[in-house]
Amino acid sequence: MSEQQRVIIVDWGAKSFRAWLVDLETDAVLDEIPEGRGMRDLARSEFPGYCRAVLSRWRDDPSQTRPPVYMAGMVGSVLGWLTAPQPPLPQGPDDLAEHVVPVEEMRDTWIVPGVRLEGEQDRVDVMRGEEVQIFGAIDAAGCKDATLCLPGNHSKWAEVKDGKLIRFTTSMTGEIFQTCLDHTILGQPADRKAPWSDSAFERGLLQSDRPDGLLHHIFTARSRHLYGDLGGGEIAPFLSGLLIGHEVRAMEDSYHPGQEILLVSADALRGPYEAALRACGHTPRWISAKEATQRGVRAVVARHQKHRAEDAAGR
Repeated sequence: MSEQQRVIIVDWGAKSFRAWLVDLETDAVLDEIPEGRGMRDLARSEFPGYCRAVLSRWRDDPSQTRPPVYMAGMVGSVLGWLTAPQPPLPQGPDDLAEHVVPVEEMRDTWIVPGVRLEGEQDRVDVMRGEEVQIFGAIDAAGCKDATLCLPGNHSKWAEVKDGKLIRFTTSMTGEIFQTCLDHTILGQPADRKAPWSDSAFERGLLQSDRPDGLLHHIFTARSRHLYGDLGGGEIAPFLSGLLIGHEVRAMEDSYHPGQEILLVSADALRGPYEAALRACGHTPRWISAKEATQRGVRAVVARHQKHRAEDAAGR
């Protein structure tokens, strides 16, 4: 194996840092750093030193060629290390490769851009990190046209046509769930150490299909606990089912119920979202978020490396 084929892929967000040493020719993951400090745990001035230190085991070995680094996620946001662009849709891996941003503090290091949606009636939406997962997911699924659901603090629903991302919608599902438990009256009686309750989650899903809207439905977690059938250990799964149910149902008009949905998530969110998607008439096909990130960044890296080689040959 040629050392020149090795590349480091980094997924660096507000709460997490993950990295993989990958052989581009075989797509084999040679080594992994499964977790590290998110950007919220560091001052901006600490980003370069922290990144260099964590990746030093792969980059500072004098017996091997130093591999290039490609970073995706919130590292490229205004709150991150360096602001990378968010070009408007449609976008594909080739397009993203043209907009990668070099990092001056680290040699042979680039940040992959995000994307933005600018639609009719002043509609604007943004993503950073999920775009590479989307391209990696369709590669894993072996398709060029797909509808995708990417759960998280800021869940994304997206549509890809002919290999290009053409539209997406963001829902603050995970962040609202955490806010309700941490900062509202609903969280006071909640027992967060209790085992997960599938029945409470299903009751939340059913509540999301009833009239009177999301704001009323959230409060029913309080009234159900006081005078209904909701125990303290069931409040969190009930709210989860309620909010995920609202997210999925809100997307039905735009993203067509009854068709296959590529569900791109970590293991922890797979079960709840599969249940909600099936309850709302979708057919979920799960793809690991980790695999999707690796595949998506590799696609951008391959194109960027090709462009660099062509530019060098032209000179």
